[in-house]
Amino acid sequence: MVKLIKKKKIVFYSVLTAGHLNVCSAIGSTLLNKYPNEIEVYFISDETWAEKLTKIDSRFKIGLIELSQKEDRIPDIVKHTENCLNLSLIERRKYLFQTFFIDDIERIYETDIKSREQIKIICPDFILCDQMIQLPAMSEHNIPHGFIISTNPMSMKIENFPYSGSDAGIDEKEKIKKFNDDFSDFEKKLVKTINELFKKRNVDIPKNLPLNLPRSNFISIYNYPKELDYFNDEIKKEYNLLQIDCAVSSKIPLPYQLPEEFSKLPGKIIYVSLGSLFSYFHTKLQKLIDTLANLSYKYIVSKGPNGDKIKFPNNRFIGENYINQLAVLQVVDMMIAHGGNNTFTECFYFAVPSIILPLIGDQVTNAKRIEETGFGYQLNLMNYTEKDLKEKIESLLNDDALRTKYKNISQRIKSENSLDLAASKLMNLIRNS
Repeated sequence: MVKLIKKKKIVFYSVLTAGHLNVCSAIGSTLLNKYPNEIEVYFISDETWAEKLTKIDSRFKIGLIELSQKEDRIPDIVKHTENCLNLSLIERRKYLFQTFFIDDIERIYETDIKSREQIKIICPDFILCDQMIQLPAMSEHNIPHGFIISTNPMSMKIENFPYSGSDAGIDEKEKIKKFNDDFSDFEKKLVKTINELFKKRNVDIPKNLPLNLPRSNFISIYNYPKELDYFNDEIKKEYNLLQIDCAVSSKIPLPYQLPEEFSKLPGKIIYVSLGSLFSYFHTKLQKLIDTLANLSYKYIVSKGPNGDKIKFPNNRFIGENYINQLAVLQVVDMMIAHGGNNTFTECFYFAVPSIILPLIGDQVTNAKRIEETGFGYQLNLMNYTEKDLKEKIESLLNDDALRTKYKNISQRIKSENSLDLAASKLMNLIRNS
C-alpha cells in the first residue's frame, strides 16, 4: 500500500502589487516545481490579483479576501507620487510612509483582519510575508513566518547601512547617520501607529523584533545580485538572511520579435521603461523620448497606461503600452530604467547594463548602488541634460570590459540558480518547523 504524504502548506501574505507578487510567485512556483508532492502554495489575495496569480501558475491556491474599498487606487498613488517629486529625499520618505501606512491604517487593519481569517481556514505550516512592516496576522496564530524583501535589501534598515530611499553610498557613514537621524522622530510615529494596530487587533506585540521593519527569527529572503550585495556572511547569519540573485522563474518567454524594417536599421538597441507609475507622467516620458531622438540609436519603449498620448518622433522607435520585459531584455544592448528592484535584478540576469532615472523609494538606493559599484549610471529625473544622457549611453555601449562582466554575472546567476537553492532551504525549514 502506498503511504500518502500529507502536504505541507505555505501561505504568501504579500502587498498586492505587481513588484511584490512577481517575486512571491517565482518562489512559489519554484517550490511547486521541486516538491510537487510535498507542498501546497496559497496566496492571500483579493479577486483582482487572484485572477492574475492563477494565470501565472494554475497550481496556486487562493485565500480570497473581499475588501470594502474596491476602487482603483492608482490615480491616488500617482497624485501622491507627483507631490513627492520636488521634496528632499528624507521628506519624500516621510511623505510616503505617512500616506501609505499611517493615513491608510484603516485599510491595513481591514486587510489584516480578513487575512487572519483566511490563514485560520488554510491552517498553514509556514507564512512567508512580503510586507514592509510587521502585521498582526503574521504572528497571532503562532505559525512560523519569514519575510521576503522584494525591494532593495536596505528596507531592512540594518545599522551602519543606508536606509532605502536614501542616496547615501555604503561608505558614506556621516550621510547615512544624518538620513537615519532625520528619520528617527518620524519613525517613532510610525512605530506608535503599528503598535496601536496590534492593540486594536488584540494581538501580542512580537518581542525583540522591530515592528516597522521586515525581520524574522526564521528566514528573510532578499532579492539582489551577489556582485552588488551589501552583506557579508556574518550579517546574514545574525539576521537570518538568505540572498537570491534574481526572482526569474523557469518560464522565460521567447525573445521579443523585432519588426523586419526596424531590424534592418543601423544602430544598437536601447530599451526604455520607467515603470507603470512613472509612465502616468506622460509628458516627462515624452521629453525623454524626444531627447533620445537626437541620438543615433534604436529604441523599444514600454509606453505604459498613458501610452496612447506618447508620440514617436521617427521609425527608430517602436513600442507598446504594455510589453513583456523578459522578452525584450533578451534582444537589447542596454536599458534606461526607473530602478525598481525587479527590473534592477533582471538586467543582471540578462546581461543588460542600465542607466537609472529614479523616482521614489528603493529606486533611489538602487541608482546609487549601481553607480558606486561601477555597473551603470544614474541621472536626475528632474534635470538631466541631453549631453549627460548621451555621454552615459555611449560609455555603457562602448565599455567592452563592463559588458564582459555583465555576461559573466548572467552566466553565474543562471548556473548557480539561487532561487532553486532558496526553495530547498525554505522547504527544509518548513519540514522542521
